[in-house]
Amino acid sequence: MPALRGTMVVGSEGSAAVESVVLVPIAMVIVLLVVQICLWAHAATLVQDAATTGEQAATSLGGSSTAGQVAAQAELSLTADRVIVDPSVHSKDLTGGVVEISVSGTTEAIIPWLHLPVSATRDGIQQEFRESG
Repeated sequence: MPALRGTMVVGSEGSAAVESVVLVPIAMVIVLLVVQICLWAHAATLVQDAATTGEQAATSLGGSSTAGQVAAQAELSLTADRVIVDPSVHSKDLTGGVVEISVSGTTEAIIPWLHLPVSATRDGIQQEFRESG
């Protein structure tokens, strides 16, 4: 049996290189997908935060849907300038004094063919002062 220690199987030369050529790109794509998903989750959080900021500005005492739209757009440009591509903010006055703020966009793509959309909508009742009696 000691004679078999130094023997090599015929035909296995270069198999490690072939395995590396296959496995390294697959591992790189998996890592890039994980990073892209993390970037999408971060962008979704930023969009939700911008919608919340807009809703707070729109529903505060003396606020309006326009003020909410401006506040949401300012929050997006402050926090998500490099994360969200083509952001858009829309505001709508609904019945009963309800204001709706919608924020949407697309996550910056690390993988060229993967464009993940993000959006958030918040609505609230406009606060107003009413005298009693």
